[in-house]
Amino acid sequence: MTNEELRKSVRQRLGTIKGHVAGIERMVDENKNCEEILLQLSAITGSVNKLSAHILENYTDACLEEARIADDKVRQRIENLTKMMLNMARK
Repeated sequence: MTNEELRKSVRQRLGTIKGHVAGIERMVDENKNCEEILLQLSAITGSVNKLSAHILENYTDACLEEARIADDKVRQRIENLTKMMLNMARK
């Protein structure tokens, strides 16, 4: 992914998060119940975690390309570690 594509993707995801936050602000102003607000907060948490994972994945890919690791075993171990970290970040 190019830097420009990553920037666009990150901005789109941030827009989604902003929309969730604005929705919660309206819900608070409208005295919505805690259950509904907590559900929206959960959506924000999920969105932030997915954004973090997205950035981490692209950062790792860029680092691996920059390092030009020739040893396939080392590269595979790094890729496996990255996948594990991404799975944890997305939860």
